[in-house]
Order: sequence, then C-alpha cells, then structure tokens
Amino acid sequence: MPSQDQVPAGSPAGTAADGTYLRGRMCDILDFAVRHIPRLHSYEKHWTGKQDPVVSMNDKIVVEAALLALTCHRVSHAEPRIAAAVRALAGVLLPHARSARNADMLTRLPQSAASIGTSHLLLDRLGYPDARYDALHTAAVAATHPCVPERLPYRYMEQQWLASLAPGGRGSHGVEVPPGSVLYANQTAVEMHPNDVYSLTHAVMFGTDFGRRTVDPRVSTEAVLATLDSCLALQLGNENLDLIGELLFSAAMLRPGTTCAYTRAGWDLLTGVWERFGYLPSPQFSTPEYEELAPRARAAYSFQHTYHTMFVAGILCAVLYDALDTPPRPHVHAAPDDVATDAALALAAREYQLDVLTRQLGQLTAAGGPLTPTAEAAARYLELQRAVPRGVPSRPDPQTPQYPGAPATP
Repeated sequence: MPSQDQVPAGSPAGTAADGTYLRGRMCDILDFAVRHIPRLHSYEKHWTGKQDPVVSMNDKIVVEAALLALTCHRVSHAEPRIAAAVRALAGVLLPHARSARNADMLTRLPQSAASIGTSHLLLDRLGYPDARYDALHTAAVAATHPCVPERLPYRYMEQQWLASLAPGGRGSHGVEVPPGSVLYANQTAVEMHPNDVYSLTHAVMFGTDFGRRTVDPRVSTEAVLATLDSCLALQLGNENLDLIGELLFSAAMLRPGTTCAYTRAGWDLLTGVWERFGYLPSPQFSTPEYEELAPRARAAYSFQHTYHTMFVAGILCAVLYDALDTPPRPHVHAAPDDVATDAALALAAREYQLDVLTRQLGQLTAAGGPLTPTAEAAARYLELQRAVPRGVPSRPDPQTPQYPGAPATP
C-alpha cells in the first residue's frame, strides 16, 4: 500500500490509493471474475436461496461482471494490463450473455431484454458486436412498452441508460431523474428503509453513466452527498462491505474528487479487510456454514458470497482511477468523531434502542455546536416516540421490522 504522503487527486478522502494500487486491484478482480465465470454451471447446483425463473443467479452474475468489464474498459486505453484482463473477461462472458437459453427467453418473454439482455449490450460496447443477436434483442425491445412492467424510478433511469448504450442510441444525452426518485428525498439513514439505499446507489449509477456524466441538474448534489454520508455511517456500524462499496462509488460518481471523513472511514474499512483476507465477504458469508460444506460446495458458496462485493470494489477502483486528475473537493467539514456518532445514532434508531439515542443526543446537546443531519433526524425520531398515546406499547412487537420507515408487517 502506498504511504500516506502519496495522496492522489480523486482518491476517496485523500486516502493513499495511487494509480498503481488501483490498477493492481482492478486486475486482481478482473482475474477473479475470469477464473470463476466459466464455473457457473457447476456452481449453480449449489446456489442457496430462491431462484427467479427468468433472471437466474447466473444471469445476475453475468450482468454484474459485464458492468465491471465496462467500467474497467473505460480506463484501459493506456493500460495494457487492464485491457488484457478486460478482454479475457469478455471472452468468458460471451457464451453466457448470448446463450441459446437467453435467445429463447428474449423470444418468449421480450420484456427480459431489460434484464438478461443487458450483458449483450455491454459486450457490444466493449467491442464485441453480434449482428444476429443484436437483431433479436432489438426486436424484443421493440415488442415491449417502456411502462410495462411498471418500474420504480431508478429502474426507469436504468432503461434510459440502457437505451443510450444500444447501437444508434442517444449516448450523448443525459438520464432524466423522474419525480418520486430517492435522489430528491434529502433523507438520512435514520429515515430510510434498506431498499431505499439500494435505490439511491443505483439511481446515481445510471444517472451519471457510472461517473461519466453530471446528474440531472434538478438534483441537489450536496444533498445527495449528505445522504450518502449518513448511509455510509450506518453501514460502517454494520460493517456491510457490499453497501460501503456501493456508497463509496456513488459519491465518486456523483462528484469526482469528493472527499470527507465519511468516505475515508469507508475506504479504510473496505481496504483493511481486503488487505487482511485477500477478498471481500458479503454480510451473508458465514465461516461455520462454509466449513460444514463439501469441498465442491465450498467453492460455490465462497463465490456466491464474495462476488458482488468484489465486483463493486472493482467498479469503485475504476471510477477512482478515472478521476485521478480531478482536484479533491471536500463537501463537508466532518470530523472522525462525527462519523462514529452518526454510526451509533443510526444503529440505535434501527435497533430501537431509545436509551442509547437519549443518552447520545443528550451528550451532543450538552457539548453544543451544530448537529449533523443524522443527529437531527435521530432527535426527530426520538421525539416521535414520545408522542405514543398512553396505553400503546412503547416498544414494537417482535414481529415488527426493527428500523424506522419499514413497511407494516402484513
């Protein structure tokens, strides 16, 4: 790892991650994908969890690997090692992206062009066209209505982004952020459901073309960055490397060169685990569960519970590498203590620990000074709990989701 005096522009919060480090990490993850993608058919018999009948686990992995390849390809023009690794990944993706099964699915279910068809479009952008498959994909897109199925705002943005990638697409046009998008919400982790964080990071991805365009001017960049900071604090408390990586690359995509104590803390945790273990586990990875498996099942389990976090980290490195010449631009003057406090407050609100909220907010009030947006939201949440009518339990039923803003249990 480079020393702390080698601080490049564009790295998260001034963290020592120079071009050499970022290039090495991208190549490591591209090689990781190249080793495992050819094994997907042998792995799939061991996948745990319910499989979607249209978009299988394998389909999801192939699309995410193609997104990794796209972001690394964009910074590979002067980097032969990265370019070679991208070509190798594209080579193992092609049989999966343009399989007979996918062609049949596009014919029978044209709306699947918006999901399993994505890897085809991305490979075309990487320089691997296929006229026959493209004709099939184009026909499937033409056979569907853009409003069917009805989509969440970030999925609507995804459709605009995919249209810009298609041959003859409007690549020079930005992606419109529709009304109702979480990008307009100006919320903190205290008020947000976990699904909202997923929507937030994906809206930024598609709205900025993975950092290549400015977001819709109607969106307040500073407000979204503040939301990302709050969400980072909560995920630092949870040590959720999946979401930490997505939140970090969202900040870097939204405004290259973004720096603050929140992004530095996230980067330090992510790379610390990476340096220590050599991989990045998802929150679902269980060492005892892994050790109980047979050797062949272990390989499938390990990949299933590391691939997403690894691919996210690769995309993060590509986005940071693309912005190495961008001057650092702090957007808040937060201290490390603010990050730790926000993490504790957001966790306490999610776990409904009102005593912790009361104590910490009391300490913050006694200390004086301005409160962070997360602390202000935690104070409003605590005040709401005091409004519970007499005779109504002050603590939720055990079946009630333990985080603010969660939908009612059916």
